[in-house]
Amino acid sequence: MMNMVNNKSDKIKKPNFCVIEVSHRCMLKCKMCYDWKNKGDPAEVTIKELFKFISSLKDFVDGPFEINIAGGEPLLKEGIFDLIEFIANQGFSFSMTTNAYLLDKGVARRIADSGLSFIPISLDSLDEDIHDYLRGVRGVHKRAMEALGYFIDYPGKLKNLTIQTIIMGPNLDGILDLVNWVQEKQIAVSFMAIMRPNMVPIDPRWYEKKEFTFLWPKNISKVCFVIDELIKLKQRGYKIDNPIGQLERFKLYFANPQRFVRETYCSLGDDILHINYRGDIHLCCEMDPIGNIKKENINKVWISEKAGNIREKIRLCRRNCAEMVNCYREE
Repeated sequence: MMNMVNNKSDKIKKPNFCVIEVSHRCMLKCKMCYDWKNKGDPAEVTIKELFKFISSLKDFVDGPFEINIAGGEPLLKEGIFDLIEFIANQGFSFSMTTNAYLLDKGVARRIADSGLSFIPISLDSLDEDIHDYLRGVRGVHKRAMEALGYFIDYPGKLKNLTIQTIIMGPNLDGILDLVNWVQEKQIAVSFMAIMRPNMVPIDPRWYEKKEFTFLWPKNISKVCFVIDELIKLKQRGYKIDNPIGQLERFKLYFANPQRFVRETYCSLGDDILHINYRGDIHLCCEMDPIGNIKKENINKVWISEKAGNIREKIRLCRRNCAEMVNCYREE
């Protein structure tokens, strides 16, 4: 029996990417994310617990491995710079997604010198009013633009500076202007399609609800035109991080969000880990966790029976979600 278990576990691929939500707290009130409703959780994972988990990854993973520090807003996490420097010292490639609201010149310089591989900064529009409206706080556009300026002037050890933009109804008209501006600045842009807001119950038809309809583009032909233009610009060498295959699937998704956008089964469970702000280990964020980093070893959890059951559910799943649409990887 032991040999059978070992043989089965030997066939399970090791992950090559890990998202770590260090906190769900956020100072903004984004229309497309309700993380800001979290006022703090006594069960929030500590920096020491994250140190221990990241150390365990060194012996667990095989080959190149990437970490993304996420939130909420990661810069609200007490000890975040200690965590950044610790990950850098482990030799991992890693990024941190931020809304830039807490980034002044000193913070930007410390991040640039830390060993962080790249930093995506949320920017949905060149229009200050549109971006601030979508992010729910006045002045966040100004701070994001200032932060980009700090990193352009002093990139330090950063290998890549990028903006992260969500394609949605309110900012659709300005997407191409934004891409041209990014190209002039010689930074990169990564697009996401608007999805069901964080902290909202799972509902395949969320975009039809009264409180969310303004986020969904009304003119789908226009969405497809804009995305086709993005594909042309990428083919011309513009620094658009999305694979062309993903941009094509964006069109399918916006045209019919009920239609499954991939030809193959979901690849989650095979190469991606997601650690939430409580330390729960997920293969898919919309399914049960397979363990918790506070009390369980990733080596054992990864090949556990519970993980196997979740992998089977993932393979049978045929529902569009953020992982399928926005965390696309080439097949």
